[in-house]
This record gives sequence, C-alpha cells and structure tokens, in this order.
Amino acid sequence: MLKTKDFYLLKVYDIRGKYLGIVDDIYINFHQGTIEGFFISNYLLFSKKNFVKTKDIISLEEVIIVKELSKKAGLSFKSIKDMDIKDKNNVMRGILEDLIIEKRDLSIKGLVMSSGIFDRMIKGKEILLLKQCLLGEDFILYYGSDEVRLQSLPRKKKHVSL
Repeated sequence: MLKTKDFYLLKVYDIRGKYLGIVDDIYINFHQGTIEGFFISNYLLFSKKNFVKTKDIISLEEVIIVKELSKKAGLSFKSIKDMDIKDKNNVMRGILEDLIIEKRDLSIKGLVMSSGIFDRMIKGKEILLLKQCLLGEDFILYYGSDEVRLQSLPRKKKHVSL
C-alpha cells in the first residue's frame, strides 16, 4: 500500500530517457476510487501537456517511466486535501490528510483522517474506507459505522539500556 506522499517529487522520464519533470500533484476519480494520473512540474512554463495518465505509465518504481504526456483529467488531490470530514449527524470528525493507494492497480482503498495534533499524538490517525464516503462541495460525508475503527497508531520508542 502507498500514500500520496510516496508519489510527490518522483522523477518522470519518457521511454527515450528524456527527463520530463517531477510529480507535483495526483489527479483522482473520487467516485470510482481510482488514480487518473499525475501532474508533472517541469521547466517549461506554458506547457499544455504536463500530465501523465495512469494507462501511459510503463514503470512505477524509484522513477516513473511513461509513454507520453497528455492533458489533465480528474480532480486534483491538493484541491481536496485538508477538506472537512463530517458524519451523518453533521459532526466534524477531522480533515482529509492522505489517501491509501494499492500499488498494483493504483486504486484508492481508504482516506487517512486526522482530527488534530493532540488527538494524532494520543490516538493516531483514523482510516476511513472510500466506499463509505461521499465527496461534496464543502466537505466529505462519512456514513460508515463506528463499530469497527481502523487507526494508524503512533509508534512508541523503546528505550534500550546497555
């Protein structure tokens, strides 16, 4: 499993080995739960083709190798990052911090929600399943159950004495 942080600043090359730039943003389809592609930040200021569709990716390891660049499609992750997440009772649960992505097919499996700096240190971050969330204009609606909660807990350092 990957997070959006794993993609940022990855170098992008075409099949001829030409350096195209670095990944600056991820474009998603929230309702289908897929990554549409990556926005490439390059040195060409007015370049219209600075987007890589996921179907044009040949290799995704330490660098990304692509067939071709195209025009943007989808919703920018940066535009919904830090968006409020509310439950069915209109109670604020937290904010969207990150996505959990399956590396094999670049599908979105979950949302990482943070409820504040103090809660994050004590309780960790909560993980919401994408199929239990709806994207609105002003907030993300979580309509799942609180019976099962997935969390990313902070690690406690063990003291080693010699």
